[in-house]
Amino acid sequence: MKVIAKKPIYSKNAGQFVQFTSRFEEPVYVKKGEKTADGKSLLGLIALSIQPGQEIEITSSADLSGLQNQLFQSDLFENAE
Repeated sequence: MKVIAKKPIYSKNAGQFVQFTSRFEEPVYVKKGEKTADGKSLLGLIALSIQPGQEIEITSSADLSGLQNQLFQSDLFENAE
């Protein structure tokens, strides 16, 4: 799933993202450019330095439709496709 950040993803926003992804038993990965981080890791997300307008890709073997809804409702991201 590709999404575009509407807000910077650090501190509080990264914590909210981790809360959403921690509900999955399966690994969740976040890719920005050439860098990939564990979507359940607060420090990993902060290290990606995701800024408004930047596209990221979220992957997992899990069904991410519920995550997508949460991310859009939280106003952190919008659809990139």
